[in-house]
Amino acid sequence: RLCMAYYFREKITGFQSMKKMTNPALWVLSISLAALFSCNDPTVIGSDLLSGDQLDIEFTDTLTLRARTVTNDSFTVWGPTPNGVNFQNFVFGDFQDPIFGRSVASIYSQFVTSTSLPRFEAGQVLDSVVLLVAYNKDLSYGKLDEPFTMEVYRMSEGLDADEKYINTDSFSVFPAPLASATFIPNLTDSLTVLEPNADTMRAVKVVPHLRIRMDGGGGIIDSIFSQVDSATFANDSSFLELLKGFWLKPASQNHGMLSFNMRNTNTALRYYYTDGTDKKTYDFRIFTGNPVVLHQRNYYAGSEVAEYLAQGGEISNDSVLFMQGLNGVNIDFEIPYADELKDVIINKAELVLPIRTLPNDTDDYGLVAQIYATERVTDDSLAIVEDIFLANLSRPTEDFGNYFGGRPTTDGYYKLSLTAHLQRMLEGNASKNLRLTVYVRSERAARLVLAGPSHPTTPAKLRVSFTRY
Repeated sequence: RLCMAYYFREKITGFQSMKKMTNPALWVLSISLAALFSCNDPTVIGSDLLSGDQLDIEFTDTLTLRARTVTNDSFTVWGPTPNGVNFQNFVFGDFQDPIFGRSVASIYSQFVTSTSLPRFEAGQVLDSVVLLVAYNKDLSYGKLDEPFTMEVYRMSEGLDADEKYINTDSFSVFPAPLASATFIPNLTDSLTVLEPNADTMRAVKVVPHLRIRMDGGGGIIDSIFSQVDSATFANDSSFLELLKGFWLKPASQNHGMLSFNMRNTNTALRYYYTDGTDKKTYDFRIFTGNPVVLHQRNYYAGSEVAEYLAQGGEISNDSVLFMQGLNGVNIDFEIPYADELKDVIINKAELVLPIRTLPNDTDDYGLVAQIYATERVTDDSLAIVEDIFLANLSRPTEDFGNYFGGRPTTDGYYKLSLTAHLQRMLEGNASKNLRLTVYVRSERAARLVLAGPSHPTTPAKLRVSFTRY
């Protein structure tokens, strides 16, 4: 339980800073005690307070809300161990979204030698080199039944495992691509491929993945691997001097975004060779300590989102709100008059956000699986709200979404628990400003349209039940 705060620091990226706990048990106890002595008055906000049962529970859903759609900050895509950022899944594509505009994602990666080194002797012959990249079906997004094109470039600049990289970082590559492939992704069916079996090849079924034969670039790969010998495999440094890495670049515009598991056993640079009469392979892999860097940018010009983006820090239009993973947009909420509630204990506070579908949208884009809330302590500082911490501290082996909410409901809403956080607002111990974001946004291209506080028919509301004292 004591590690939960640090778990969130690693799993939820994009924060400039976040709250640390020196003693979580005392921290939870202090929130519980503070909830017994809070103070504020709902009558200045609305007159729709309904009498509860014999426990004098009252209810309001007319607390003033203000909201706006805001562009996102850059986020860390690789950080040195032991407490760095080390993701497995990386989005890929030039995504043309009918509502959100353009999102482009490419991948820089390095492949290194495996732990068991092959023996290279006279007479061995290179047959081919194939790049294998494993799909992640669950994190691929949008329309995926159309042709995608990937180009593979050789990096002329290496990646440093001791450096921190963000999503806007880019690296120099040689101008001509080593290989290119156009394909329709098959994320479900297994593949049947030929793999070496002594002096023959046999058919083997493997999980869905992309295979690109590296025979382009004017024979550069052949010339590189003709230099491979036992000394080259002695350590990673010697091999990375020969081949610093690859840039996987989208060369087609699509209506969806793929996801690749770059640390899967089926992601490799596979070297096929003949040793005497035997057919053999050797896999160069990406391990935990090898950096993989996502380069990702969003472009909103001409999109529907652009009409709703906050201009100069002011609310542009909060009738409809937008949220997107990666470096996409977030939603900022403000509860400006929360501290006008006086002499009450918050029994439950729930932010209710109706899901909306815009006229120009299609059925290809699924809902965001999980959103979460942070407190905007300052413009540059975010901290996860207490309700998420409490959900994990009280039930650390279970998913926080079961208790915090933030998932789509069957009746068309997202509902987020803000009970503990609202109580702190009433006491003046928490900011009245919140930010809503896609959970683990650095790995997810999913997006979402919600009704805002000024929506004419289904406005967002904060539903609060409380007891006076």
